Amino acid sequence: MSKILLITPPFIQPNSPYPATAYLKGYLRRNGVDAEQYDLSIELLNRIFSSEFLQNLFDEVCDSDDDNFLRIYALRDKYIASIDTVMHFLRGKEQMLANQIAMPDFIPQSGRFENMEDISQAYGTMGSIDCAKYISTLFLQDLSDYIRETVTPYFEISRYAEHISLSIPSFKEFEQELNEPLNVIEKLMLEMLEEQIEIHQAEFVSFTVPFPGNFLSTLRCSQYIKANHSHIKVIIGGGYPSTELRQMSDKGIYKYVDYVVLDDGEIALKRILDGEELIRTYTTEGYSDAFQKVSHLDRGCPDFSSLPFDKYFSICEVTNPMHRLWSDGLWNKMMLAHGCYWSKCAFCDTSLDYIRKYDSVSAPQIVDWMVEVSEQTGSTGFHFVDEAAPPKLLKEMCLELLNRGLRFTWWTNIRFEASFTGDLCYLMAAAGCIAVAGGLEVASDRILKMIDKGVTIEQAAISMRNFNDSGIMVHTYLMYGLPTQTLQESIDALEVVRQLFKEELISSGFWHRYAMTTHSPSGKDPEKYGVKRKNDHVNDFANNELRFVENRSYNLHLVGQGLRNSLAYFMIGEELDRKVHQWFEAKVPKTLVPSTIITNALTQLDKCRIYNPSSRLVWIGADVMLTDGGLLLQSASSSKVITFSQKEIDFLTELLSMCCDLDEVITLEQASKIYEQFSDKPFLTLYHSKKWDLMRTFGLLQL
Repeated sequence: MSKILLITPPFIQPNSPYPATAYLKGYLRRNGVDAEQYDLSIELLNRIFSSEFLQNLFDEVCDSDDDNFLRIYALRDKYIASIDTVMHFLRGKEQMLANQIAMPDFIPQSGRFENMEDISQAYGTMGSIDCAKYISTLFLQDLSDYIRETVTPYFEISRYAEHISLSIPSFKEFEQELNEPLNVIEKLMLEMLEEQIEIHQAEFVSFTVPFPGNFLSTLRCSQYIKANHSHIKVIIGGGYPSTELRQMSDKGIYKYVDYVVLDDGEIALKRILDGEELIRTYTTEGYSDAFQKVSHLDRGCPDFSSLPFDKYFSICEVTNPMHRLWSDGLWNKMMLAHGCYWSKCAFCDTSLDYIRKYDSVSAPQIVDWMVEVSEQTGSTGFHFVDEAAPPKLLKEMCLELLNRGLRFTWWTNIRFEASFTGDLCYLMAAAGCIAVAGGLEVASDRILKMIDKGVTIEQAAISMRNFNDSGIMVHTYLMYGLPTQTLQESIDALEVVRQLFKEELISSGFWHRYAMTTHSPSGKDPEKYGVKRKNDHVNDFANNELRFVENRSYNLHLVGQGLRNSLAYFMIGEELDRKVHQWFEAKVPKTLVPSTIITNALTQLDKCRIYNPSSRLVWIGADVMLTDGGLLLQSASSSKVITFSQKEIDFLTELLSMCCDLDEVITLEQASKIYEQFSDKPFLTLYHSKKWDLMRTFGLLQL
């Protein structure tokens, strides 16, 4: 059987492996395929940020007239002397270097340091490691700016030539880039590719292209393979082809690649390697629309083995602790489930398999995979990259983790729905959850309903409260410029966000400008959302974002600036009392949102405080000790003696002994019947008492 080399092309976030090749390798190897993987992105970044590369970079005299770049060139010896130490530190080696890096004159400081946040305010006196990461990141960003000025305008640490890869009308336009001379980064990339080709001797090379910022580097590699190893078949797949190239009729790309795979690649790759009927694959002969679904169970556990875990490095672009999670720390990236269990949002690609084909596995299976992946990588941190993690599955996974006594740290994406009660959030925190990210989008109930988000501002606030009360950080995705969104609604949305930060319900956020895509409900039926497409023209090559016409009477660019500027301050806890209309350069209306919209929402009773006979009771607290007239409850940080009658003590001793067995399901209805054996009083009297609420805070949860 043929051998395949799976490659992650430059550039992806450098702190963790992108999981696509790991999932593909795991599936193919379990099905008898000789598959290897190579993270060209992280390998190339490590070569770029090295003294050897910088020495060659600075051998060329800087001919810029920009003072910042002239300063970097003048300090070139300091950059060369510092880079290896900085990278060693960012890879997690020798954390004692933090104090040295944080010293004023240890590393050179150029343009990026001019707007540096106040380190002492951001970190206090105890955060030397975080401080050093932040300084080191600014150092790398200065170098990145210099590389963009002197080598290629396309270079960024986590993307490459992103803007030229979006909705390309014809491949000939993109091919002009491939006809340009190679720059030194591309030459180095191809040298490294050649080394891997020689090592693995694979008949097939497959590139995962998750984002537009990976497309040019992929095609450069493909171009090289076709010119120098014409016997190798080249395959591309991933998020970019699956969204942008679905309507492709232009055949120019086949000069560089043999197969373009859409959607899930497991079975499609196996078919290519076996010479069988193709599925969801473009070739010079056309498109094969045959389909065979791979279940999430069959997809199985990702295989991260052989990846260079000593080379991944963290960066800290902002001081906000929640915002940093995407780029700081080695996270094992996994999916709890495939697709989205909601799959209704008007702005989302709900017609594509990665959203609409929802499929999950059991909680014990997920935990088995977590154990296996942790052994592969040496990391106990997990980032579940689901579109939205299902609450029921999260609950079962948490119980499984606690039942096995496993201590993992994890975070994921969620929807701010009513299922995330205070007790479920408490359970998630106990099982290792440190953060969640969810979409509040427009922060307008009218538009939330229009886009079928399935949540309201009030419900989102309650969910956020529950996460925060449990110690779980919250990030929210925000959106502006949606169809029919007025200027007033944009200002009002910012006021909602301001109040959420003011009440400390969210730790960070990010404003996205709405983009209508061809695969979303709003793109398929724009008139339903109050706008019209500008035209129905389909590009010969890439298609994704659609242009639309609406009667918008305000400057969307200026609105976006105000939203982003305010958020930068909110995330460091500043300017939270500033009137929201003051964030905009142009005159805008004042908000019409009541100043108590969020505090009023927080008065609503949480669902886990309402008696529901079918709810499950679990005890995840420490052993309870008997004292004179009461029970001693203890947590890791506190203890409390609660006074009960003897009958109540006898009942609770019996109940907790049953509820601490997480394999046993005990409902409130069963608890009520057990209570009848100990007391002739109504169970609801105890259930609604302050004493029962105190038991909740120590681990008696209603799920």
